[in-house]
Formats: sequence, C-alpha cells, structure tokens
Amino acid sequence: MPPRSVTVVGGGITGLSTVFHLSRRLTARSGIRINLIEGSDSIGGWVCSERVKVKDRKGHEAKVLLENGPRTLRPTSKGILELIHLLGLEPSVLTVPRTAPAARDRFLRLPTAKGLTTIPSSLSSLLVSPLAKILVPAVLQDALRLNGRVLGADLLEDESVDAFLTRHFGGKFAQTFGSALVHGIYAADSRILSMRAAFPALCQLEENGGGSVVRGAFAGALSSMRKLKSEKITSTEPYNLGDVANLMQGVSAYSFRDGMQTLTDAMAQRVREQANVGVLQGDGVRTLRKVDDHFELTTDFGKRITSTHLVAALPLPHLHRILEDSSSSPSHTHSKYETRTPQHSTALSPLPHLLANPSSSVTVVNLVFPPSATPIHPPGFGYLIPRPQATSPATTADDAHYPYSASSLGMLGTVFDSCALSGQDHSLSGVGGENDKFTKLTVMLGGPYGTPSPSPSSPEFVPALLDALQTHLGRREPLPEPCLVRVRQHRDCIPTPTVGHTTRMKELAAAVRERWGPNAAVIGAGVGGVSLGDCVESGRRVAYELSF
Repeated sequence: MPPRSVTVVGGGITGLSTVFHLSRRLTARSGIRINLIEGSDSIGGWVCSERVKVKDRKGHEAKVLLENGPRTLRPTSKGILELIHLLGLEPSVLTVPRTAPAARDRFLRLPTAKGLTTIPSSLSSLLVSPLAKILVPAVLQDALRLNGRVLGADLLEDESVDAFLTRHFGGKFAQTFGSALVHGIYAADSRILSMRAAFPALCQLEENGGGSVVRGAFAGALSSMRKLKSEKITSTEPYNLGDVANLMQGVSAYSFRDGMQTLTDAMAQRVREQANVGVLQGDGVRTLRKVDDHFELTTDFGKRITSTHLVAALPLPHLHRILEDSSSSPSHTHSKYETRTPQHSTALSPLPHLLANPSSSVTVVNLVFPPSATPIHPPGFGYLIPRPQATSPATTADDAHYPYSASSLGMLGTVFDSCALSGQDHSLSGVGGENDKFTKLTVMLGGPYGTPSPSPSSPEFVPALLDALQTHLGRREPLPEPCLVRVRQHRDCIPTPTVGHTTRMKELAAAVRERWGPNAAVIGAGVGGVSLGDCVESGRRVAYELSF
C-alpha cells in the first residue's frame, strides 16, 4: 500500500482550485502528497491575460490589457471572493458599480434596427424602448399563466432554454433575448442547451410562482428572507471572506488591474510554495490504471505516478480518450511500490456520458483603436446578437448551426472593454483627456455558426469584421484603422450541457463511485457549470469531501 496521496489531472481553473484547497486542508504535516498534472505548458486553462504596448500615428502611446478568455466576474461567487481574500488580491481588484454605464447599459444588435438597441433597465426606459412590444406582452403572458407546466424537482424533466422561454414568454422573446443571452454565456444554441443545467434559478422561480416565472420573481422580491434553492451542492466548509464582501457592496462586476490571470497566477504560485505539492506541466496523462487499491498514472513522457486518491478535472472527451487508450495499452505488474507479491493492474473502467455533450469553439478578436474626438461606440458594456430568425428548430447538437449572415460573420457579440474596465489601461503619453484614450473592443465569433467566413487567417477577415462593426454601431463613416488586431481561436473551449445533462451527470457520479471507488471524482466545466465561479466551487467542494 503506497503512502496516502492525491493526484489531480488537469490544471485548468477547476484543477487549480482543487489543489489550492487540498493544500489548505492537507498541510505538509499531514504527510499526504498532492500532485497536479497539466498536459499544456500553462496553468489556468482558458484564462489568459496579456499586456501590450500600442502607439498611433500621432505618437500617443499606451499599455493596454488584452483578455483572451474570461474578462469579468460577478460578485455572487463566494468561492472566488474567498480566493481574493486568501491570496491578498484586494488591492488588485477593479470594480464596476451598478450605477456605471457598463453595468446599466447593454445592447442588442437587431437586423431590423439601425445601430444598436438598448436593453431597458428600468420601467421608464421600457416605456420608450422599441423592445417594449416584445417585452410587455411576454411578461403579461407569463404573469397571467395559470396551472402551467412546472419542471419541479424531478431531474428527469428537462427542456431546452428556448423551449422554456417560449413556453413562458413566447417565441419572439425566446429568439430575441434567450438566444442572445446564451450566445454571450455559452456561445451555443439555446434550442439544445439544458434549461435545468444552465439556468436552475429560473426553474426555481417557475416552481415558486406556481408555473409563472414572473410571479415567482415577485414572490421572492416581497420576501427578502426567502432564498432561491439551488440544485448545486455547496460545501459545508465555511467561506473565509475577510472584508471582500464589503468591497463588493454595490458592485455589478469586477476584474483585476492586470486581468483575470492575476487570480490563476496567484493560485499557481501559492500551491507551488507548499512543500507537499508537486506540479507537472507539459506532460499529460496517457493512461489511468487501478493497481490493487490505488491508482497509477502514466504520462506521455513515461513518468509513472501512484496515488491513493484521484481527481479528474479534464474536459470529458479528453478523459474518454485517456480511458480508451488505457484499456488498449498493455498492463504491467511492476511499480515503485511493488512488494514480493505481484500486484494486479487493470485499466480504469469506462464511464457513461463522457461524449454526450458538444463543445463550442470561439474566435476571439481584440481590437484597439487610436484616440478619437468621436466615440467609437456608445457607453455601455457591449452588445449581443440574437439567433437569425429564419433558422428551423434544432433538435440535436448536430442541428445547432446557423446560416451565415453577411453582416455578422457568425458574430456572437462585442464587449466594450475600455468602458467596462478602463482602469486596466495606462497612457504613456503624459495626457489623460477623453480624446487621448485608446478604445479597446473584443469581438466573439463562432459557436453555433462554426468557423468564421472569411477565415480569420485570410486578408479579407479584418476588413469584413470592421465593416460589420461599422454597421452594428450605426456609423456612417468607416471605423479608423486599428492600432492592434489580435485574433485567437479557442477550440472546444465551452462545453454545452444539452437537455438531460443534470440527470446524466448524476449517473456519471454514481458510476465513478461504483467503478472507481470512493477515493475518485470527476469534476470540471463539463460536469457542473462553465463559469469561473462554478469551476472554483467544484474544486473547493471535492477538496473537502474526499476522505483521507
């Protein structure tokens, strides 16, 4: 029997959170070794921040922060607020107050409108909004709904986000607002996304309101003591928030002065400082086997690691490939812990549902424009683009592809980064007027549209993108030539939990316990939620639930 140890496979935000909290629970005095294995050369998954220097033709210079992955956080995740406190990152936090334009003003790009359409954020703005003709009938339809269907607590009942919103608010609302929202969060098709997995709070509102989401929301607002139930299991370990919760009072969103990578870099540094933690990068896991009552991992470069506990924090298709390779590779009976009695080695048993869901690939384009007397865009957070109206209903993941629109290039939306987090950028020209500030945008493309056309690698791509942005922003004159264009293509970066996902993941967890034993767990964005908060929370939870 080897000494007690735990190996975490996958160094994204979920695996990093797992190791961070394991190292807090199991100090060097415990005698328990903690291993983190990541196949790529970097830790932190899709989180990637980069500071670059830009200069325009007039000599204005600045250092701007580019995000190639997640860019802002909501103050609702206690798991991330705890990390900020434990890592001492409070001085690095940049907040967006609820009263700021970036929090208050968000837009849609509708094909029938000129420029952008503001999403109403108050009753007064609703009354004068062109979207009122969709929103008002939709709200009344749901509020007056009697004895309607309720998904309730039966996990076997599920439906797509599009079907749920259509049932409550009508097809126009679902197509306009629902598809745009899903584009912004999942880069996916709302017609295949699981309502129960993606927006469980709305399912709870439906139940609280007796079949009406609107009535459920009013009931919750009238009783501040009532809190929405959630299907997500939270750890019983209390959160250590310090004064961070007070820092988030009145905050809509936040990030860090040097970007989201501030968080993952600080976590990675902290775990490396622990005497009982080992981090292996650039050498992924090739096989997973069970040797008697412990786990044995073989890496691509032939390194063998033996552990009593195993946490797989990988994309589920990647885990499926490893298990397939493990079953086809020859077994062995030798390990560094071998005694005189030969040990029995078998490949880890396969698991169900690892290939059940598709994943979205996203092209991220960072654009930096030179200072201009005329604003590039209106103040606000940015805009999303709904699904084209002419598409037929999707029934499976294979159907979840939209036809291209000449004006969208398969665009999902655009973030006005300079407005949302201007404190991340620094002028080097010695002037600080509004007319001397660079404008930074991030455009997201792909998802259900597939690969952008023209290809991001072609010379036609950037001109076509700038033409589309000009149309979306309602500008008569062309956009100025950008000082910087950075294009990144992220393949299979966001899992899409399709209808029935919650039930499938419960079956997956049961199979892990039955086939791998109580000392193993499978977690990650493909299991329990795609947001950074979800990933941090799942890593934290398993770190305190494993039994040693």
